[in-house]
Amino acid sequence: MSRARSFPQSRRSAFTLIELLVVIAIIAVLVALLLPAVQQAREAARRSQCKNNLKQLGLALHNYHDTHDGFPPGGISPYGTSTMCSTGAGAQFAPWTVMLLPYLDDKNLYMQFNFSRRFRSASNETVSTIPEPNFSLFERANNRFQCPSDSNSGNSQTTNYFGVQGGGAPPSGISSFVPCTSNSNLRVFFSNGALYHNSRIRFRDITDGTSNTFLVGETKYQLTPSGRSDGIHMSWASSDYLGSLSGRPGVCAAAVDAINSAKTGTRQKDGGRDDTLSIYTRTFGSFHVGGCHFTFCDGSVRFVSENINLNTYRLAAQRSDGQVIGEF
Repeated sequence: MSRARSFPQSRRSAFTLIELLVVIAIIAVLVALLLPAVQQAREAARRSQCKNNLKQLGLALHNYHDTHDGFPPGGISPYGTSTMCSTGAGAQFAPWTVMLLPYLDDKNLYMQFNFSRRFRSASNETVSTIPEPNFSLFERANNRFQCPSDSNSGNSQTTNYFGVQGGGAPPSGISSFVPCTSNSNLRVFFSNGALYHNSRIRFRDITDGTSNTFLVGETKYQLTPSGRSDGIHMSWASSDYLGSLSGRPGVCAAAVDAINSAKTGTRQKDGGRDDTLSIYTRTFGSFHVGGCHFTFCDGSVRFVSENINLNTYRLAAQRSDGQVIGEF
């Protein structure tokens, strides 16, 4: 009688609990190592796009200069610098950002504005004072003026790029520094830069050298819809505002306070009250680490460190101060 042959039974292999925990721990470590690298790569791409945006603005401003024999005004009104903060709200017209649209391949949007009518400066102005279409176009988003590192970019009407109206340590004379009334005495209008109220600067006026002088700077301080409890906000198309209690340059700022020196989302004391609108007129900054980008008057774009010497920084915003600032 033959006996059946026996074979060893095969056992099904599986991870033990300890092995599974080790594998999960290894994966977690790898993710922790890779995630910062991915985030850095994304930020590098956003930073590169921001730099390109500023480069395009520089080229557009040069093309505008070639056509009109000068850079556009930072903002337009019938009032001069000595009365801009004491006349009360009145006629206020297109800022440099809107005037630049045909040179940014957006003539269709440019043609929708009514340049003979008053422009809007902030969201609290009503359609009874700001006529259509200038009223509604104020709220339209325009990514040509937005840094992708800003969480407000894309669907918001805000801007991350301001014309440089000058700079210095206040007060530095009525021709370059105009504080508004006691209710807004930290808001400033400068006129020693390249883009300011009623300006018409030509290359020949930039005697300090176009490669040494700021033209457009990056900002993270423009007032957004969430920046104030009352919801008042500004736009890439904001005009200058010449109200006697709250005068402000629309889409221009001055190099007064150090780069990134104010905290976003906070309010700054201004004439005895809290007011975020004073910060943006005197401070440049960015959502990039360590400084912000500037377009220079020669069209080049450079990243300027927030640790730059404050006096050097202020001089770089002035077109004809006669000071030699050297490399920075």
